[in-house]
Amino acid sequence: MAEQETYILITGTNSGLGFSTCCRLIDEFLASRPDSQSLTLIFTTRSEKKSNETLVQLKGHLEATTAKLHSPEVVARARSRIRFTPEHVDLCDLLSVRAMARRIATSIPKLDVLILNAGVAGFTGLNWPMAVWTILTDTVHGLTWPAAYTYSDTGVMNRKQTTQPDEPPMGKIFCANVFGHYMLAHYLVSVLEKSTPYPGRVIWTSSLEAAKDVFSVNDMQGLKVAQSYQSGKYLTDILALTYPLSSSAPWVDNYLAPSSCDGMGASTKPSTSTSRPNIYLAHPGICSTSIVPLALPLVWSMMLVCWAARLIGSPWHVITSYRGANTAVWLSLSPQSTLDNAEAEYKRLGGGKAKWGSSCDRLGKESVASTEVEGWGYGGVAGPAVLEADKSRRRKRGAVDTTVEAKEEFIGLGRECWRHMEELREKWEVILSREEAKSGGS
Repeated sequence: MAEQETYILITGTNSGLGFSTCCRLIDEFLASRPDSQSLTLIFTTRSEKKSNETLVQLKGHLEATTAKLHSPEVVARARSRIRFTPEHVDLCDLLSVRAMARRIATSIPKLDVLILNAGVAGFTGLNWPMAVWTILTDTVHGLTWPAAYTYSDTGVMNRKQTTQPDEPPMGKIFCANVFGHYMLAHYLVSVLEKSTPYPGRVIWTSSLEAAKDVFSVNDMQGLKVAQSYQSGKYLTDILALTYPLSSSAPWVDNYLAPSSCDGMGASTKPSTSTSRPNIYLAHPGICSTSIVPLALPLVWSMMLVCWAARLIGSPWHVITSYRGANTAVWLSLSPQSTLDNAEAEYKRLGGGKAKWGSSCDRLGKESVASTEVEGWGYGGVAGPAVLEADKSRRRKRGAVDTTVEAKEEFIGLGRECWRHMEELREKWEVILSREEAKSGGS
């Protein structure tokens, strides 16, 4: 039966948060699901070589996890329940995205969860004197929102992807973090809508660093600001939080219409409300990941000061990437009723979707916590925080309660962002289709 099999695809898994998410998916699936159910984990890296290396590591993790069970028969049964499918894709190469989506859509009966995790930060360095001073004098805030002392280049462009003369220029950070994933999710709607027993889930990975002040709908690719990573993550927040709203519906309905597996762009009629996938928004808190490469001594130093930040009250310093994966795994494996109930209180008070993040207390006890978004607040509820957990959580300095007017502005941004993203997607569909036809297909 299809309900006995779960198919999960996650991007960016050769190290850091993506690899830890795979490991945690394995552990929690084996711990929470009956022996009759199996998991097929489709994981991607940028090359076939890295995918094969990750496969070896994941098999090693599965062996280590199941070796703790009490009999050889139980070990063998547990290991047989997890299947791995390595894939490779370059999210800065949209032809690569189409090719992988085509392979997946034609090789599996359904897709239950799509975790959009891969990405690049684009950081080029640190202002070390500022970093040290900020961390020593303003520890929690400085370690949670480090934009004041990180360097990034402005206007970094992606390489040309096709031979078509009308190919529009595209920002590298935007393509890697947002648009490549945006295209991938659209291409996989046809298998996401076949998910059972719940609607398929698309989980976007955001960040605490998403910032409204560096985002503009007139510069959606973040080419005019040095903080293109923070701009792209705020765009991610906007898209994921406004997708169910009627104001965004004309473009969301078009986006969630399945693509032809052959043409990868010819849409059929839109999915019904019961079959179309649900979109969720997650972030890993503050943890050690590979998105900012650091020498090993600096990694240990970072973990030490993050531990100190947790002790003095930060709810977000989960420190390890395995703990950072908590939210994505919770959104992936929880029953639909659990996720619906988590957002029900916000909806009852006039809100909607929430941004969920990996959190822990001073002693390291883990939880999944709603996260404030500038202009949207907690769960889209205007005014002060309404849930006790939200009221007690430390906020970004300078944060203000969302007003009705600010929420209306956020909803308007959502409408404009969805419109621009769909216009851009359709433009690229034509270009990619011409390129594939020119080269004789994929």
